[in-house]
Amino acid sequence: MKKCCILMLIITLLMGLVPAQAAMIAFDTPPLPGESFRQLLQNPNRGFRLETYLSVGSNKLTSTLYNKDGEYLGAAKGQDAQMYLIDRVYAYKQESPMMVQVYFYLTEYRDRDLDQVAFTNMNDYLQTCRNLGVTVSLRFSYIFTQYKEGIQDVVSLEQMLRHMEQLKPFIQENRDVLFCLEAGFVGPWGEWHTYSPWVNGNEKTIINAIVNMCPEDLPIVVRNGWIRELVAAGNRHRVGYHDDYVLGYSHGWSVGGNWNTKDFKQIEKNSPRVLVKGEMPWGDEATKPDAWGVAKYMNMLHFTALSCYHNYREGGFSRTYTLSLAKQEAVTADILRQKSLAVPYDAWFQKKDGQAMNRNLFEYIRDFLGYHLQVKDAAARVNGNKVELAMVMTNYGFAAPLAMKDIEAVLVDEAGNIVARQSLCKLEKLQSGEAVPLQVSLDIPEGAGKLQAGIYLYDFAGKGAKLANDIPFENGVNILGAVN
Repeated sequence: MKKCCILMLIITLLMGLVPAQAAMIAFDTPPLPGESFRQLLQNPNRGFRLETYLSVGSNKLTSTLYNKDGEYLGAAKGQDAQMYLIDRVYAYKQESPMMVQVYFYLTEYRDRDLDQVAFTNMNDYLQTCRNLGVTVSLRFSYIFTQYKEGIQDVVSLEQMLRHMEQLKPFIQENRDVLFCLEAGFVGPWGEWHTYSPWVNGNEKTIINAIVNMCPEDLPIVVRNGWIRELVAAGNRHRVGYHDDYVLGYSHGWSVGGNWNTKDFKQIEKNSPRVLVKGEMPWGDEATKPDAWGVAKYMNMLHFTALSCYHNYREGGFSRTYTLSLAKQEAVTADILRQKSLAVPYDAWFQKKDGQAMNRNLFEYIRDFLGYHLQVKDAAARVNGNKVELAMVMTNYGFAAPLAMKDIEAVLVDEAGNIVARQSLCKLEKLQSGEAVPLQVSLDIPEGAGKLQAGIYLYDFAGKGAKLANDIPFENGVNILGAVN
């Protein structure tokens, strides 16, 4: 009785007074127990990601077209790029990466326009990504190596801009499968470093051309903070960051350089409202990441995605790298507090029967990268031909769901069809660690039969994401319960 009174008070505060005869429904939305974590690993546009490469002219895996000295071996030596993609997705099935960073190398077109062969190869590759259920963090580049072909003179500014013009409709047509566009094109691997002198003075032209080739709802990410500052002020809100040197401690090669710089402080300030993703260095590099530091860094900069291709199980399990070592680090609520890290809800540490689960740092990173949303105190009033919903949404993840399309309250009929829908809030409102009260009113369609209320958080292909609640998840919709 006491809980019901509290719930009624919350509804009154959120919705305001409604006629006394209106029916009130309180929904049971228990938190998802920790042993059910795999239900959340299929959520789109968050978590771990892979890395693959395509040379768009030859349709081959770029990394197999060169030897260790950077010499081009010829297309006949190349491995099939799509088969490699398929192999990687299945090889990492246990980690369930829902994104893949794809480098489209334009090297074969450095002195000419893209032709139909290139577009066919790129479209086929992205279709394979759709079939595999992964979204794409896309980067275009001309140079695979810093060595024998490692000069930016392989392409002119005029040709680069022409390629961007050609690619603009291609990106629009494939928006549904894109997680973000990485601002590549310049330098080895499109990383905007060690580039030819002709680029100097043209950086602003290049980055703004990259932004302008994208639809407004596609996030763009840049390698360094100073690149974002070159973007026209009216478009800067669309641009986030990718850190290709995540160590968990200050280093000049990270996205903003050393942590005491003005550049880094600005990135930290911007990070809650822009997309942030990254990777650690390869495991055989001399500089070694700190696993606890990486977790804290991603929490601090609101990371949505991290590569599980780097510093995890490169070449198999014969060597132990940072992400593997994280599995040996126990995680409890007390340890997280001692490390100044966000503490999840109690059920994450428990099985469904209430028994404690052993948790580790790898699982913490895996489960709380990006968004991790949970609804509490959800209730409804049926008021005439309207359903008025109220709830509190808490984000336990590192970042708001900025790469998703929308989050809606919906009414679902007996056939599972959405018959009424209304956006709950702007996605950036669902910030890390925030408990956000939400309310919405939905019109009941005339002649509607039995209806259920639900929450639909979905990506640009319409794929729904599960909330961290132990409630039905049907056709991408989190079902709260019946409303009539």
